[in-house]
Amino acid sequence: MYKILNDSEIHCLECGGPVYGRPDKKFCSSSCKNKYHGHLRYTRDKMKLLEMDYLVQNYCILETIMCLDKSTCSLESLKSMGFCPEYVTQVIKKGKHLEYRCFDFSYSISGGRLSGLRRID
Repeated sequence: MYKILNDSEIHCLECGGPVYGRPDKKFCSSSCKNKYHGHLRYTRDKMKLLEMDYLVQNYCILETIMCLDKSTCSLESLKSMGFCPEYVTQVIKKGKHLEYRCFDFSYSISGGRLSGLRRID
C-alpha cells in the first residue's frame, strides 16, 4: 500500500522535489535516481583514477632513485620531485617500524628520510 506524503516530509536526493509513494522512497523519478547514482559513480571513478595517478607517480620516482643506485633519500627532495608519501599500496609492521610498499618497491620512512629502498621479488 502506498501513502502520499506531504511536501515537507521527504524530498528527492537529486533535485529536491517532493517524493510521493512509499515512505522509504528517496527519489521523485527514475531519471533522478539514475542521475544521482551516475554522479556517485563518476565521482568514485574520478577518485580512483586520481589515486592511481599518485601511485604511478610515486613508482616512477622510486624507480628513478633505484636507477641512481641509492637506497636512501631525504623526504624533502622526494616531495620536491612530486612524491606523495601518503599514497602506498601496502603498509606492513616489521618489528618496531613500518614498511611501506608501492607495487614492487619496499621502503621505510623515519626521521624525514626514506631508507631501505629495494625491489620485492
